[in-house]
Amino acid sequence: MGTRRRPWQGRRVLGQRALAFGASQVVQAGRDVHVHYVVDQRPVLRRADLVRRVLPATVEQTPRSPLRGREDDLAFLRDNVAAGSPVVVTGPKGAGKTLLLKHAAKTGELSGRVLGDDVGMVWLSGRFRTAAHVVRELLQECFEVDADVIVPDALARRALGDVRALVVLDGVDLPPAEAQLLLSAMPRSVFVLSSRRDDLWEVGRTRPLGGLPLADAITVARDEVGDRVDVDEVESDWRECDGNPRDIVERAAVRDAARRLGAVPQGESSAEALAQGLAIVLGSLTDQARRALGTLAALGDDVRWGTRLLTAISGVPEAEGAATLARKRLAHFEDDGYLVSDVAARSAPFTGSDLVPLVDRVTEWVTSAPPDAVAAELDVLERALKRTLDAELHETALALARTAATGLAWTRHWGALAIVLGLGLRAAIGAGSVREEISFRYALAVCRLNDGSTRQAAEVLAGALSLSGDDERLAVRVRELDAEIQHLSARQPWSALDAVLARVAEAGSTVAASARAVRDACGAVLTSTPAGAQLARLAQENPAVVRGVASMVAVAGLVLATMSASGSRDEATAMPPTGVVAGQPPVATSESNPAPTDSNSAATGTPPNDPTPTTRVSTNGATPEDRQAPGTSRTESPHPQTTEPRTTIPATWGHVRVWTVDGAIGTTRPLSGPTVPNNNEANWTYGPWEMITPAAGYPTATHVAVGKQRIRLPAVGAPGGSVKVTTQDYAAWGGAVGYRPGVSCQPSTWFQDGADEVVDVVCFDRAGNPADVPFFLRYVAGSASTGRGFVFDDQPTAPTFTPDWRHGVNAGAVTRTGVGRYTADFPGSAGGAVEVTAVGPALRHCAVTGRRGQLADLACTAPDGSPADTAFTAAFTVDHNLLDDPRKPVGDYLVIGDSPSSSAPVITAKWASGNAPTTLERLSTGKYKAHFTNGYIRSTVHVTAHGHGNHCAVMQLNDYSRADDSHFWIACFDAAGALVNTGFTLIYTSTRIY
Repeated sequence: MGTRRRPWQGRRVLGQRALAFGASQVVQAGRDVHVHYVVDQRPVLRRADLVRRVLPATVEQTPRSPLRGREDDLAFLRDNVAAGSPVVVTGPKGAGKTLLLKHAAKTGELSGRVLGDDVGMVWLSGRFRTAAHVVRELLQECFEVDADVIVPDALARRALGDVRALVVLDGVDLPPAEAQLLLSAMPRSVFVLSSRRDDLWEVGRTRPLGGLPLADAITVARDEVGDRVDVDEVESDWRECDGNPRDIVERAAVRDAARRLGAVPQGESSAEALAQGLAIVLGSLTDQARRALGTLAALGDDVRWGTRLLTAISGVPEAEGAATLARKRLAHFEDDGYLVSDVAARSAPFTGSDLVPLVDRVTEWVTSAPPDAVAAELDVLERALKRTLDAELHETALALARTAATGLAWTRHWGALAIVLGLGLRAAIGAGSVREEISFRYALAVCRLNDGSTRQAAEVLAGALSLSGDDERLAVRVRELDAEIQHLSARQPWSALDAVLARVAEAGSTVAASARAVRDACGAVLTSTPAGAQLARLAQENPAVVRGVASMVAVAGLVLATMSASGSRDEATAMPPTGVVAGQPPVATSESNPAPTDSNSAATGTPPNDPTPTTRVSTNGATPEDRQAPGTSRTESPHPQTTEPRTTIPATWGHVRVWTVDGAIGTTRPLSGPTVPNNNEANWTYGPWEMITPAAGYPTATHVAVGKQRIRLPAVGAPGGSVKVTTQDYAAWGGAVGYRPGVSCQPSTWFQDGADEVVDVVCFDRAGNPADVPFFLRYVAGSASTGRGFVFDDQPTAPTFTPDWRHGVNAGAVTRTGVGRYTADFPGSAGGAVEVTAVGPALRHCAVTGRRGQLADLACTAPDGSPADTAFTAAFTVDHNLLDDPRKPVGDYLVIGDSPSSSAPVITAKWASGNAPTTLERLSTGKYKAHFTNGYIRSTVHVTAHGHGNHCAVMQLNDYSRADDSHFWIACFDAAGALVNTGFTLIYTSTRIY
């Protein structure tokens, strides 16, 4: 099938010149042209330009070695694909995920024919970071699309929605929300994903690949080195490596090579023999192979180097360097690139002084490489930028980011471009380069708009608006782009945006379109509506607004805003409000909406086949695709032609206790009310829903899946808000047989659903596996007095996050000070209590690590204690009940200082309503008891650990035996799950009704 000539070909002035001169022009662009100039010249894809490809039924794959010990895994894969279920194959590096998929493809068990005679197959490999990135790659596979056009995310999804295929994505690195967003782009297709992530269990049927049985491990080693393998050594390696086949093969190959080169000492331990054998093998390498090994190991053992880049940086041809290392199992060849083996990486030291020369050589290579070759090296670029930024080598990082971003801007790989732009922005800020910072912010905002992430675009661009640069042209572009973003803040339904975007794109344009082209496109759309002529005149009379359009997505936003102002209901009809709950703002109904598609659901954070109503809006911090304001209804009435004002929401709240967690999956039960069988949950469940007669309803808990509960709080739904979840680790208090300490719960998302608020809570064991665990939950939203406030940071990798009214109350900016480290500004919080909780589907622990007046230092970690960026919500209160409801003033808080070396804990700050006495004692290592002489059921209690990697839970409580006599038992753990003496913050709120 031939490629059709595009109507815009021949009109690309700067772009045509750059590509005509090839790499040399890109070199000059990287040195002298800012990335925003390139972004503005990119042509935008039109729907008419899409030509469907005929997909092959199979994709030929050649496994490197036989498949051993995976018969059950192969059957699981085959059966679920045949049933049309998405499959996620997980496991650590070297477990054999890719080998399993390639073997299944070779034998025909992974084939489009499994799903039907006319079903094709797509196979992509790569560590994709965003759903939008993968969607563009899938569009290239399924349609004939010129590689250098910009593809609006909405248009790509519309096109892919009609494709039915078996889609295999090998090695993806998508968070759960991104993975769900990806699958929703092709609802008629079946996906098979392989990933090292262990948190994708909500995406599809998950198959973790563990270690091989010993007999199979020995066979795998023999496949590699023949009968010379030492069975005892393999068994020792098998134990040390948990059966990981790649690790076992690497060790066996190194020992075998050492024996053929010289004597390996006998009688040594396995580790000592391996180390000595590795030294023999490394000593046998040529100088060229050593140089190649040093380059491969420089940025870590999980970075893939393309052949051309590796050859250029090391100065060693492939045959004499990387290929030699691969034959000795010191490196692995994967996806047209090389990775250093784990064994070799530990013996190839790389010092900080080598970093600048290495990155400079990478920058030099990027300036002369074709743009697509630059895109293929995202692993190297991202790691090099992160390493230089961590080392505060901002000028070095800035040079690489600027050059790489300019090259990537010419490609279709805008997912890679967005990653480089984000790191480049950090470098520009660190280097103090105002012009570069504005340029990066502008280009990144255009990328976010193209992906449909309007709020992210606004937040990125906000920093540029406050800066004064010397490039007036760029300053004008920034102001014009900001005006367009304000139009998009009307947040019309995404289905209407899709329709307008497609129709506008059919007129053809570049990103920096002329005013006449944009007016013509708008006219073509608007004149088909009842008020079309009037709106066309509006566009003609305001050319300054139209002239500054930065992308076709922004054009669609302008069209939608004017549609809303005109009252046209053909494309953008505002939904009528539903009934208003006392004390709450109006909310919208979905009754008049058409049935949602999977694509629409995913765009708003709703998983496919989610049973909740279509008014759902996720505030999941792990979802970067923000198509609307968090915590609001999809059908809220917009504010056309104006910037969305800061809305005042009355303070609202609710709290529950979920104690019974072993119910059948899918069952829903009330947590309080006249039908509950006992008070184990009802005594700690309360809210404004019961403060009226008759009650507006009662909270419910739905056991969605193992480790996941959906909590519905009636009549308290509001935009935004903050959720605190605290685990009740009763087993730690009672010493249950077989108990493994360190369980944890956290909110994964919350959203307003009509008059209600819905909160999803996920719970885990210490390793991060889903586990059913009891917990306490407190929800607050709306305006507050100055005595309390909160922030919800759902941009955990942004250098600075400034909350809007949906994301904070009485809160200033959050500054990211390092991986997983943040400083939150809470004006007026000095001397009070601060709490924090991680947000998202993957287990994370967040703790308070320091207080400096109104600043709170926070640290978030993965289950193993390593720093990890994550969305979080934090709140503070000063001499005040955190609910901020004068009807419920009773409460207490304690801020405790303690450490493993302290003889006793110290109360560093406290408050109790009525000045009630409070005490705290340490019972044993990591276990504490607090006593408050106020309070009574109904109530809720929450604890936040202090110190990097620590987390705390409530073991038991008794505030029900008698009034004003409340006891709480607390347990605190380190990252290893061991009890530890640490500081913590304990906040108790009594909504007593007796």
